[in-house]
Amino acid sequence: MRLLLAALLLALLPAAAQQDAENARRTIAAVEKLLQQRPADATLWFFLARSHARLGDAPACVAALEKVNELGEGFLPPRGDFAKVWEDAAFQAVRRKLEARLPTLDYAPTAFEIEDRALMPEGIAYDAPSRSFFIGSVHRRVLRLGPDNAAASEFAGTGAGLDAVLGLAVDAPRRVLYAVSTSALTTEGRRNRRNAVVAFDVDSRKLLHRYDVPAAMQLNDVTVALGGRVFASDSASGAVYEIAVKGPGPAREVLAPGSVGGANGLAAAPGGDRLYVAHSTGLAVIDIADGSVKRVDNRTRETVAAIDGLYQWQGQLIGVQNVTTPGRVILMTLSPDGGSVTRVTTMLSHHHNALDEPTTGAIAGDNFYLLAATGISRYNADGRIDDPATAPTPRVVRIPLPR
Repeated sequence: MRLLLAALLLALLPAAAQQDAENARRTIAAVEKLLQQRPADATLWFFLARSHARLGDAPACVAALEKVNELGEGFLPPRGDFAKVWEDAAFQAVRRKLEARLPTLDYAPTAFEIEDRALMPEGIAYDAPSRSFFIGSVHRRVLRLGPDNAAASEFAGTGAGLDAVLGLAVDAPRRVLYAVSTSALTTEGRRNRRNAVVAFDVDSRKLLHRYDVPAAMQLNDVTVALGGRVFASDSASGAVYEIAVKGPGPAREVLAPGSVGGANGLAAAPGGDRLYVAHSTGLAVIDIADGSVKRVDNRTRETVAAIDGLYQWQGQLIGVQNVTTPGRVILMTLSPDGGSVTRVTTMLSHHHNALDEPTTGAIAGDNFYLLAATGISRYNADGRIDDPATAPTPRVVRIPLPR
């Protein structure tokens, strides 16, 4: 979820959406420490620039962005995170250099829109047998859109005991929709924290089970692996859980809290033995059997950091980015052993005029359907929408997959 990617540069740091000068300085100190270990990591330099921008320190921000320009590709500072230095001439000059190196790939026709600007959608999933899309809202709802762009209807609402709905995943063979439900997006919700993965019958809408995860701080994404195994990420703690969908018992801690800062998008490897996790500064891969985790080596100059939605497609990974850029979708080719990214291809660039905080997507046939316009950062800690008049109409665009 973009709110958490923006907030969780590092798991030990406070929420960036509420970051004051002291917290920005703490972030700078933490990033500078990591840079001692990974001085050529363009992503770390980008986050360093971002924190300097939050302090309004244009010279330091520009110096860090010059390092980004030297070391990496795929970065473009978005206005919101760099507002305090936006009018600085040197900042704009280095930003133009970064933008000039980005490809223009903006073909993605609108698949459908939902005429409810207060929806604040975050997750999307697709069920092939019924040809239906499901869209989750932070306002405790799941919508269903039937074949041929049928009008959206409510699939599940507050009657199902939902809190904010984030990640969605369909287990088509077993006819189950899984939805992450969390109270942790609001100040009030954190006082009485609730985190669960809620299962529904895809065809009847019946609530099948609520799998509470009391140890979680803030569940985010959910994915279904081979054999119907279900996993969920906890962005606030950096943990990953296996949900006990095949028998009674609590969720299994696959990855302990603090293991992966800002754990977000999840994608299971085709064989079902590994799980890829997107996090603040890149990708990690987990051995599901023993819980061991390794950083996925990025052999390219392209950033694979700050990915929100993550998906497996034909042995490759599709990622939706929305912090290191105003928004883009990338296709990552993996090495034969799955431990490295060997190529990054842009599928959709920030040039597309529909992009307004893209978050997640769904693979349907030969296309990737991107939840392109969400306005999700306008949802505040009081559970309200900042400046509702500026919220975009939720839009999903269709990106053809490579053939």
